[in-house]
Amino acid sequence: MDNLWERSIPFYNMSIKEITVIFAECDKHFEILNYFPINVGCRNSNYKVHTNKGYFLLRICPLNDISYKKERTISELFYGYLNIPKLLFVSEDNITQRVCLIYEYIHGESMQELLIQRGKLEDSIIIQVAESASYIHNYDITNKDVFDNDYPPFLTWYDLFLEKEIVAERIGKEIKERVKTLIADKKRDLYEIDKYISFTHSDFRPANMLIDKNNSIWIVDWEFSGFGHSLGDIGQFFRYENNFNQKQIRIFQEAYNNSSKRSLPSDWYELSKLRDLVNPLQMLGSKEDLPQKYTDLKDVVINILAFFGY
Repeated sequence: MDNLWERSIPFYNMSIKEITVIFAECDKHFEILNYFPINVGCRNSNYKVHTNKGYFLLRICPLNDISYKKERTISELFYGYLNIPKLLFVSEDNITQRVCLIYEYIHGESMQELLIQRGKLEDSIIIQVAESASYIHNYDITNKDVFDNDYPPFLTWYDLFLEKEIVAERIGKEIKERVKTLIADKKRDLYEIDKYISFTHSDFRPANMLIDKNNSIWIVDWEFSGFGHSLGDIGQFFRYENNFNQKQIRIFQEAYNNSSKRSLPSDWYELSKLRDLVNPLQMLGSKEDLPQKYTDLKDVVINILAFFGY
């Protein structure tokens, strides 16, 4: 699973001095009592910070990263309507030379960790995920400039990534040809996927969801959000299909359709699997040396091929 992925950007180790300076920018009355690194994620560096005013999450963005602008807009638009941590302060110029974000701290457990421990989720969690996905996909974003993603036509994506030499090396020629055959046979389905364009989270995995003490879910990490395929979000959530049963797939469909202006297509689960295939192909083309991640991504590709009988 993706909990084994290596970091693509090294963790930024903060000193008490740096944390104190950043929190003082937000409020000079902050006193830092303690802080703890949160060793999850692949790009950002996160800390749980204990202060005289309670706990907060401190996020250090990668150098020259501008995705914090999306996080700020999402907080302004969704906070109070969707369970997301409130963004309290953005430090754009500080001693770390990185953008730093201060969020309210959500006391809860990672949905991914709960899946690893228990092997499944409660049905009530599936309903909340479906309703959250529906809310995101039905939201009418007016500030589109922040989320303007300039992508090539969707039908070209699979070949675009498959033709990278490094991708062929990592998955092997035989798997590459099986993927090409599947995509050629499913071209009509690609057109169907492309009809479902909406605002999306774009990294809608259990790794980016928390479950609090009241069994409520929280959606975090909006750095990749933008306009895309709603079925892409759904495919990401159901990527590791052994964690879900057929009843929960039906529950997701019912909850999503009951709260959405537009119902899912009847073959939504199959389409979401096909759409999710492009994600590992894209990530397998990265330059970094991340063997555990690439092994897992190759397994994801193989499992999707097996799902379709290829």
